[in-house]
Amino acid sequence: MPSSPLPVSAYDALGLSEETVRIATTPRRSPPTVASPNLLQDAQEPEQRLAMDDTAIVLYAELLLHIRTVTLFASLRTESTRETKARLESNGRAVTVTHEGTSATIKLPIQVQGGGDAALSLPASPPSKDLTLRLQIEEKEGSNMLGTLLSEDRKANIAPWDGASLSKAADVTIHCKSCEKVIVPADAVREWRDLPNENWAEMMDFWHCHKPDEHHLHDHANEEAFGNKGYAASNRLQAAKGIGFVDLASFLLDEEECVRIQAILYHTHTCQPHHANAHQTSPTAIHCTHCTSLLGAPDPSASGHRIWKWCVGVSTSTPQSQSQSQSQTLKPRSFPPQHWIAARLLHLIENQNVRRFHVHPPLSPSPSPSPSPPVLCWVFTPDLIVSSSLDARGPTRVMKVFWKRQTWSPLAPGEAEKVDEEDVEVVGEVFAALGRALVESQGGMPGSARRWGGWEVGLLERFDGLHVQAATAGIDGDGGGDEDRGGIGTGTGEGVYDGHAELDG
Repeated sequence: MPSSPLPVSAYDALGLSEETVRIATTPRRSPPTVASPNLLQDAQEPEQRLAMDDTAIVLYAELLLHIRTVTLFASLRTESTRETKARLESNGRAVTVTHEGTSATIKLPIQVQGGGDAALSLPASPPSKDLTLRLQIEEKEGSNMLGTLLSEDRKANIAPWDGASLSKAADVTIHCKSCEKVIVPADAVREWRDLPNENWAEMMDFWHCHKPDEHHLHDHANEEAFGNKGYAASNRLQAAKGIGFVDLASFLLDEEECVRIQAILYHTHTCQPHHANAHQTSPTAIHCTHCTSLLGAPDPSASGHRIWKWCVGVSTSTPQSQSQSQSQTLKPRSFPPQHWIAARLLHLIENQNVRRFHVHPPLSPSPSPSPSPPVLCWVFTPDLIVSSSLDARGPTRVMKVFWKRQTWSPLAPGEAEKVDEEDVEVVGEVFAALGRALVESQGGMPGSARRWGGWEVGLLERFDGLHVQAATAGIDGDGGGDEDRGGIGTGTGEGVYDGHAELDG
């Protein structure tokens, strides 16, 4: 702020010192104006992360499919009173909580029909800032909504851009996610194929070694028999021109099919390029030549490039219609890293039968400790539908993760592995994205739902059928932008609220 426009000499008659005049004539800075409460402010305690408004209400709901229950958490800035009310809206899609003249509304994870507004009076005694409301759900006669949500098809760990869906799409083009430049042109790949499970070759070798009808073969003949069947160690998968191989989280492509990419030496721990040394001369990563973003890594064993799905977007074209002179190319679709992390953890749960994972970046070559310790993740609920009054997207399919920061080091020689934990190494960018997703997910939860038994509680969004459909059909499942962060539709009006509610103060 400027000081007084008058010279200091104009105040001589007052008999004041020059410093006193300067202080008296300098305007005081006005405090910053808070336009709205910051719901995600950084705070030491979870309860302090709520809005600064004393009457703020935060609502969070979970649909527990197996017990047919919607659990609603309400966090109030002040203690509840007899005037604190909860009401199920007549359309069965939302619950509104009113407290001290302030209301908050949450879209339920599933639509319920109560035959009009259902007033739910919360208990005034004992008063509490944290309230829990449980709604039992019953289906209408003849409906199968919950059966659909519990179906085996829904339980499958699906992810976008599998070989089958890409084969049905037209003009499949892969783009850099950051700058949207084309890195795999539409005419580069003629055929898309799904890769087998990563443990397939190992399982086949183990099975074939114990086949009694081939025990009589000598070693050389035995190896030749394996090779003829196509799954011996010598018959490794090789990238091929015109063919795109696809697994859960990556594309395996021939180097000549890719454009605007460069293989470089890369610190996978810091995600920064580095110079070669005497012991490391082979490229370790692939980046975009236009924006230098990380795209994947060379795969020397397959003589190709692994392009990571979380680094790219995919576009297709719509079929030509009678009213169009030519087909229309759609904008590339991409997905946040947390969806791919969730898919990876689900894959390990299915194949390794574990629920706890030490997630960490690659070991740093320097002896200095990592600035961000590894994360121990306990996938407590692999499939959950949640909604929050702070998230306008509505119901979202997630996995609930209990997590904590915990030191990790590789097993020493002779040290036994833990059968209930699995080590998961991810590049630095994915590790950072995991940490952000877990912390940011707490912003939509009341303070009482953010911690449990010494663990932090977080959510990781996971793929749903709409994501897979939108990935190659040009359907915007959430009405959002290029990177799909939308929720899912879960209710069809077939659920019935049975009038029973458990109210916990």
